[in-house]
Amino acid sequence: MLTRSRRGKFGQDYFTLTSSFFQGRPPKSVNLYWRRFAVKDIPLDDHEVFDQWMKDRWYEKDALLEQYMTTGRFPALTGLANDDTQDGFIETEVKPKHWWEISNIFVVLGTVGLVVNIFVKGWRWLSH
Repeated sequence: MLTRSRRGKFGQDYFTLTSSFFQGRPPKSVNLYWRRFAVKDIPLDDHEVFDQWMKDRWYEKDALLEQYMTTGRFPALTGLANDDTQDGFIETEVKPKHWWEISNIFVVLGTVGLVVNIFVKGWRWLSH
């Protein structure tokens, strides 16, 4: 996930959960570039060949990021047989249906905290 920011800076340093949800400063957009590789096309049998293949993917990633920083967009996708695409891009809006859905982020953390608290209290009770 990448938000467009100045070179050498990262979106996650500016757009935290606090700034996005509690201060009302979410990023204007979040841009993703997805790419899949078939396992049969990845050279897993030879360490040296795999190492070079991986470096080539990193160089491609750097070129994609450079294009994004220069133009504000990743390259268009080609070969999509989907009516949702416009000029090779898929754009959609992501937002919660209700304001209270934001609290769902903390439900798991709160549940884990309660379970750990009960476990610790039970352990102390059993050890005395």
